Amino acid sequence: MKMTMKRRALTLVATIGLLGATAFVASGSTGAYFSDTHTGVITGTIGTIRVTPSGGTASSDGSLMDLAFNNLLPGAAQTVTVNYQNTGSSAEDVWVVFPNATALSSLNNSGSYATVHLSAVGTGVVNGGDLFDSANLNDRSATCGPFSPSGCWPVPNAVLVAQNVGPTAGGAFTFSYMLASALTGQPAGLTAPWNTYPLPGYEGSGLSYAACIAIATASQCSNNQTTVNAGDGSGNGLPYEIVATQPGIQPGAVGTHP
Repeated sequence: MKMTMKRRALTLVATIGLLGATAFVASGSTGAYFSDTHTGVITGTIGTIRVTPSGGTASSDGSLMDLAFNNLLPGAAQTVTVNYQNTGSSAEDVWVVFPNATALSSLNNSGSYATVHLSAVGTGVVNGGDLFDSANLNDRSATCGPFSPSGCWPVPNAVLVAQNVGPTAGGAFTFSYMLASALTGQPAGLTAPWNTYPLPGYEGSGLSYAACIAIATASQCSNNQTTVNAGDGSGNGLPYEIVATQPGIQPGAVGTHP
């Protein structure tokens, strides 16, 4: 009986010893891994995309961008030019954008009675500076079919002017316009505004056909303007914007986030 009690006591001591060793190993107290630490700071700058125009007269936002043709006559082209410079810190693409869809559609209702040539000079200009040419400014796809340079070719709402224009670099954008020599029906008054929008004969303009034909061509008095947006208002001329974007990004593109 005594031997049994003694043997049980020794067994209990050995068990406690083993449990203690196991706890010692599990606690990680046997030592630490080698390590070496160095510190630093991540810094940087945020770039900017900016373009500064010049060469015209002061526009509504103070930019020197207002341009004007002077007494256009059939068969005599006129040209207006605006300069631009990258005044940001990063390379950029430069575009010309025509944001007023109603005014642009009025221009694109000229058909073969007017021609438009868009060109550019400077750093990174696309297509050698020959941006757009059309002698058939018609945006009525229902009658034209697919648009092509050899047929109906309306001025698009955005035209890429130059790519990867570096800081301080720049160029100049030119808009040339000519009334066709076949055009007849000059204004009743001494002069008339260029590119009235919506077209005088457009439905809701308040002009009779006879009154319209006195100041515009027959095609402009047939209620056939393709695009009229109430928010565009009415007026004359062709509103435009010089827009700088990050390279490869189109004007108005919207980014994403997770």
